[in-house]
Amino acid sequence: MSDKEEILENNFENTAEVLSDAEAQRKRTIQFALAGLALLAVIIGGFLFYRYTKQNTEKEAALKLSRIRPFYDAGQLEVALGGVSGTIRGEQVVGLTAIASQYGSAESGRLAALYAGTALSSLGRYSEAERFYDQASAASSDITKMGGLAGLAACRANGNQSEAAAKLYEEASTLGAKIGDEDHYKLLAAMHYEKAGQKDKALTLYRAIAASQEFSEAINEAKAGIIRLGGNLE
Repeated sequence: MSDKEEILENNFENTAEVLSDAEAQRKRTIQFALAGLALLAVIIGGFLFYRYTKQNTEKEAALKLSRIRPFYDAGQLEVALGGVSGTIRGEQVVGLTAIASQYGSAESGRLAALYAGTALSSLGRYSEAERFYDQASAASSDITKMGGLAGLAACRANGNQSEAAAKLYEEASTLGAKIGDEDHYKLLAAMHYEKAGQKDKALTLYRAIAASQEFSEAINEAKAGIIRLGGNLE
């Protein structure tokens, strides 16, 4: 074989190797892309299934809550908590505690938890109420979350944990600002700070309420608190 023929053969072999490597790289790229698409399909499918399941779960929780709510509104708290034995119009009426436990991640489940906590507190069962208030405080709804925080504060206050109660009421007041119920919880926070001996924090909140431009029944209580703590009314 001449030198020229040998060079041409070597060039051919090198070109073939380059093409072979390029083809292998192209196949790897395609396989990688297909694997990515397969993973994406799984993720999207999982998300759609999660959303579908979540929507159905929310509907079920809301329906069950609507069936027991009349008993809560009527003040039949034990029935509201435990549910009705048997069925009403062919439908089972599940209690608030069961709804809260079964549908804890749904907003209606967290609302049921708030009702359960309130019912238990009204019956003097604060230690039982606490976990339901805690569940409600994780809600997306500001109103439900605010109620959960205020409920937890009431549990702390019942246990003579005044400073802890004050902090929770203060946190609830920030949510109350969005729905016009800020001063009520701010006043409760101030009162518990006062009870805990946190004079400066109590005065700060009392003065904030007293300076409010909105009409509030809490204003007179706040002014009384300022005087009680030796402050001056501006």
